[in-house]
Amino acid sequence: MARTVEHMATVVRVNGDIVEAELTVQSACAACHARNACGLGEAKRKRVEIATPDAAAFVPGEEVVVSIESNMGMTAVLWAYIMPFVVLLGALIVSTTAGASDGLAALTALAATALYFAGLYLCRGRLERKIHFKIHKP
Repeated sequence: MARTVEHMATVVRVNGDIVEAELTVQSACAACHARNACGLGEAKRKRVEIATPDAAAFVPGEEVVVSIESNMGMTAVLWAYIMPFVVLLGALIVSTTAGASDGLAALTALAATALYFAGLYLCRGRLERKIHFKIHKP
């Protein structure tokens, strides 16, 4: 079974089969006792929408556990960071090899990356079915 990553969260809103929860994502040093001395500790509040048939069982203000399988997180990293880098670098190499000037090659690479993200946006429904959060009470 895949390992899961869990975070404590607070239910913000329930709308139909969707539960919106707010969680605090901490950097590795945010839990360190010396974070105030070095100033590197950070914590960010994130909101996620979780589709669940049990949405009616949750109420705003309730503490819940939001989880995702670690392999789904790696899939998200692949599509959001690694693939755009590959597209950017590939377009830059191809256009430079084809004899384009540096400026034109850079613009081509940026345009290819923009097209990649536009395609990713159009396919968001398929990605949402592959990468999904789970919610349960602690």
